[in-house]
Amino acid sequence: MAFWIPAFAGFLVMILLSLLFGHAHPMASFAAPVIGGFIAGILVGEGTMEGAKAGFTSGIFGAIIASILILVGGFAFFGIGGLAVGIIVDIIIILVFSLSLGILGIIGGAIGGLFSR
Repeated sequence: MAFWIPAFAGFLVMILLSLLFGHAHPMASFAAPVIGGFIAGILVGEGTMEGAKAGFTSGIFGAIIASILILVGGFAFFGIGGLAVGIIVDIIIILVFSLSLGILGIIGGAIGGLFSR
């Protein structure tokens, strides 16, 4: 299977789990990237390294989409001031979320890659 389809599927699983269980349990924000990376790693089916890369890519997708939503929401609700604050917040999100979601996605993807073999 192609690399991008499992990475996007892992991203969708990550987002859906965060939306469904994020408010119900505080550990869902940590478990969702791991489970999304796990799904991406299983779907790649080419071993641990490819699974880890797919998990990392799905985590990066999540950080990028979160930053875009903050920019659009800030501009839609608060105008230029909201856009300026959104840009500052996005810099922090890209730095922190990319690392945290990427690392958690790598862990899940590597485990999924192990199970796919």
